[in-house]
Amino acid sequence: MATYCLFYCQNFMVLFVNLAGKSNILDEHLFLQCVDRHCEVDPDRIALIWEQDEPGKEQRITFRQLKEMVCRIANVLKSEGVRKSDRVVMYISISPLAVASMLACARIGAVHSVIFAGFSAEALASRIMDAGASVVITSDQSIRGGRLIELKKTVDAAVAKCPSVRRVLVARRTGNPVPIIEGRDVWLEE
Repeated sequence: MATYCLFYCQNFMVLFVNLAGKSNILDEHLFLQCVDRHCEVDPDRIALIWEQDEPGKEQRITFRQLKEMVCRIANVLKSEGVRKSDRVVMYISISPLAVASMLACARIGAVHSVIFAGFSAEALASRIMDAGASVVITSDQSIRGGRLIELKKTVDAAVAKCPSVRRVLVARRTGNPVPIIEGRDVWLEE
Protein backbone atom coordinates (compact mmCIF):
# COMPACT_ATOMS: atom_id res chain seq x y z
CA MET A 1 0.00 0.00 0.00
CA ALA A 2 2.80 2.45 0.88
CA THR A 3 4.51 2.02 -2.48
CA TYR A 4 1.20 2.71 -4.20
CA CYS A 5 0.44 5.92 -2.25
CA LEU A 6 3.90 7.44 -1.99
CA PHE A 7 6.84 7.96 -4.30
CA TYR A 8 10.08 6.64 -2.76
CA CYS A 9 13.60 7.66 -3.73
CA GLN A 10 14.68 4.24 -2.54
CA ASN A 11 12.30 1.52 -1.44
CA PHE A 12 11.33 2.01 2.20
CA MET A 13 14.35 4.06 3.15
CA VAL A 14 14.22 5.01 6.83
CA LEU A 15 13.72 8.74 7.22
CA PHE A 16 14.38 10.40 10.55
CA VAL A 17 14.98 13.70 12.26
CA ASN A 18 16.83 13.81 15.55
CA LEU A 19 16.47 16.46 18.23
CA ALA A 20 19.53 18.35 16.97
CA GLY A 21 17.68 19.13 13.73
CA LYS A 22 19.87 16.82 11.65
CA SER A 23 18.11 14.67 9.09
CA ASN A 24 19.01 12.31 6.34
CA ILE A 25 16.91 13.00 3.24
CA LEU A 26 13.64 13.83 5.00
CA ASP A 27 13.61 17.46 3.86
CA GLU A 28 14.32 16.72 0.22
CA HIS A 29 11.86 13.81 0.31
CA LEU A 30 9.12 16.07 1.70
CA PHE A 31 9.58 18.48 -1.18
CA LEU A 32 9.47 15.63 -3.70
CA GLN A 33 6.21 14.36 -2.19
CA CYS A 34 4.53 17.76 -1.96
CA VAL A 35 5.53 19.40 -5.21
CA ASP A 36 7.97 17.75 -7.61
CA ARG A 37 6.13 14.50 -8.30
CA HIS A 38 2.90 16.39 -9.04
CA CYS A 39 4.70 18.97 -11.17
CA GLU A 40 6.22 16.21 -13.31
CA VAL A 41 2.86 14.49 -13.94
CA ASP A 42 0.44 17.41 -14.25
CA PRO A 43 2.12 20.81 -13.76
CA ASP A 44 -1.02 22.79 -14.59
CA ARG A 45 -3.16 21.08 -11.94
CA ILE A 46 -4.25 23.37 -9.11
CA ALA A 47 -2.10 22.92 -6.01
CA LEU A 48 -3.52 25.71 -3.83
CA ILE A 49 -6.66 27.80 -3.73
CA TRP A 50 -6.22 30.87 -1.57
CA GLU A 51 -9.40 32.67 -0.57
CA GLN A 52 -8.22 36.12 0.37
CA ASP A 53 -9.75 38.29 3.06
CA GLU A 54 -11.36 40.51 0.46
CA PRO A 55 -14.78 39.02 -0.44
CA GLY A 56 -14.83 37.22 -3.77
CA LYS A 57 -11.07 37.29 -4.25
CA GLU A 58 -9.25 34.03 -4.69
CA GLN A 59 -5.95 33.00 -6.16
CA ARG A 60 -5.35 29.61 -7.78
CA ILE A 61 -1.78 28.34 -7.82
CA THR A 62 -0.73 25.45 -10.08
CA PHE A 63 1.96 22.96 -9.16
CA ARG A 64 4.24 24.61 -11.75
CA GLN A 65 3.70 28.05 -10.14
CA LEU A 66 4.16 26.61 -6.64
CA LYS A 67 7.43 24.94 -7.62
CA GLU A 68 8.70 28.17 -9.20
CA MET A 69 7.73 30.13 -6.07
CA VAL A 70 9.37 27.58 -3.75
CA CYS A 71 12.58 27.47 -5.80
CA ARG A 72 12.75 31.27 -5.97
CA ILE A 73 12.36 31.61 -2.19
CA ALA A 74 14.86 28.79 -1.59
CA ASN A 75 17.37 30.59 -3.83
CA VAL A 76 16.81 33.86 -1.96
CA LEU A 77 17.35 32.06 1.36
CA LYS A 78 20.56 30.46 0.07
CA SER A 79 21.81 33.77 -1.33
CA GLU A 80 21.25 35.29 2.13
CA GLY A 81 23.44 32.60 3.68
CA VAL A 82 20.76 30.23 5.01
CA ARG A 83 22.10 26.68 5.10
CA LYS A 84 20.97 23.27 6.29
CA SER A 85 19.94 23.31 9.98
CA ASP A 86 19.76 27.14 10.12
CA ARG A 87 16.53 28.43 11.63
CA VAL A 88 14.05 30.67 9.84
CA VAL A 89 11.02 32.29 11.46
CA MET A 90 7.92 33.06 9.41
CA TYR A 91 5.63 35.81 10.64
CA ILE A 92 3.17 35.92 7.76
CA SER A 93 -0.52 35.39 7.34
CA ILE A 94 -1.95 32.26 5.75
CA SER A 95 -1.19 32.59 2.05
CA PRO A 96 0.60 30.86 -0.82
CA LEU A 97 3.73 32.70 0.36
CA ALA A 98 3.51 30.93 3.73
CA VAL A 99 3.22 27.51 2.07
CA ALA A 100 6.02 28.24 -0.40
CA SER A 101 8.28 29.56 2.37
CA MET A 102 7.81 26.42 4.46
CA LEU A 103 8.53 24.20 1.46
CA ALA A 104 11.55 26.35 0.51
CA CYS A 105 13.01 25.79 3.97
CA ALA A 106 12.38 22.05 3.62
CA ARG A 107 14.03 22.10 0.19
CA ILE A 108 17.30 23.54 1.53
CA GLY A 109 17.15 21.75 4.89
CA ALA A 110 16.54 24.83 7.05
CA VAL A 111 14.39 24.48 10.14
CA HIS A 112 11.35 26.76 10.06
CA SER A 113 9.06 28.07 12.75
CA VAL A 114 5.71 29.54 11.77
CA ILE A 115 4.49 32.16 14.23
CA PHE A 116 0.88 33.30 14.30
CA ALA A 117 0.70 36.70 12.62
CA GLY A 118 -1.45 38.11 15.42
CA PHE A 119 1.20 37.84 18.14
CA SER A 120 2.65 40.97 19.72
CA ALA A 121 6.22 42.13 19.16
CA GLU A 122 7.20 40.80 22.59
CA ALA A 123 5.72 37.36 21.91
CA LEU A 124 7.38 37.29 18.49
CA ALA A 125 10.77 38.33 19.94
CA SER A 126 10.54 35.58 22.55
CA ARG A 127 9.89 32.94 19.89
CA ILE A 128 12.65 34.25 17.62
CA MET A 129 15.13 34.08 20.50
CA ASP A 130 13.94 30.60 21.54
CA ALA A 131 14.43 29.36 17.98
CA GLY A 132 17.78 31.11 17.56
CA ALA A 133 16.58 32.28 14.14
CA SER A 134 18.90 34.21 11.86
CA VAL A 135 16.24 35.07 9.25
CA VAL A 136 12.64 36.27 9.52
CA ILE A 137 10.19 36.13 6.60
CA THR A 138 7.26 38.55 6.77
CA SER A 139 5.15 40.77 4.56
CA ASP A 140 4.57 44.51 4.57
CA GLN A 141 1.05 44.15 5.96
CA SER A 142 -1.78 41.68 6.10
CA ILE A 143 -5.53 42.05 5.87
CA ARG A 144 -7.75 40.28 8.36
CA GLY A 145 -11.41 41.01 8.88
CA GLY A 146 -11.10 44.05 6.63
CA ARG A 147 -8.40 45.57 8.87
CA LEU A 148 -4.75 46.17 8.01
CA ILE A 149 -2.33 44.31 10.26
CA GLU A 150 1.12 45.94 10.43
CA LEU A 151 3.31 42.82 10.20
CA LYS A 152 6.55 44.58 9.25
CA LYS A 153 6.16 47.11 12.06
CA THR A 154 5.72 44.27 14.58
CA VAL A 155 8.75 42.44 13.16
CA ASP A 156 10.88 45.59 13.42
CA ALA A 157 9.98 45.99 17.11
CA ALA A 158 10.65 42.29 17.80
CA VAL A 159 13.92 42.04 15.87
CA ALA A 160 15.30 45.06 17.77
CA LYS A 161 15.50 42.67 20.75
CA CYS A 162 16.96 39.73 18.78
CA PRO A 163 20.68 39.98 17.98
CA SER A 164 20.65 36.60 16.18
CA VAL A 165 18.55 37.99 13.30
CA ARG A 166 20.72 39.21 10.46
CA ARG A 167 18.10 39.35 7.68
CA VAL A 168 14.40 40.16 7.35
CA LEU A 169 12.86 39.11 4.04
CA VAL A 170 9.80 41.22 3.26
CA ALA A 171 7.09 40.26 0.76
CA ARG A 172 4.70 42.80 -0.71
CA ARG A 173 1.10 41.98 0.23
CA THR A 174 -0.64 45.37 0.23
CA GLY A 175 2.09 47.46 -1.40
CA ASN A 176 1.74 50.21 1.18
CA PRO A 177 5.04 51.84 2.15
CA VAL A 178 6.85 50.32 5.13
CA PRO A 179 10.25 51.24 6.57
CA ILE A 180 13.11 49.16 5.16
CA ILE A 181 16.23 48.99 7.31
CA GLU A 182 19.29 49.17 5.06
CA GLY A 183 21.62 46.20 5.45
CA ARG A 184 19.05 44.03 7.22
CA ASP A 185 15.79 44.10 5.24
CA VAL A 186 15.47 42.67 1.75
CA TRP A 187 12.42 42.71 -0.49
CA LEU A 188 11.60 39.09 -1.27
CA GLU A 189 10.54 39.94 -4.81
CA GLU A 190 13.87 41.53 -5.77
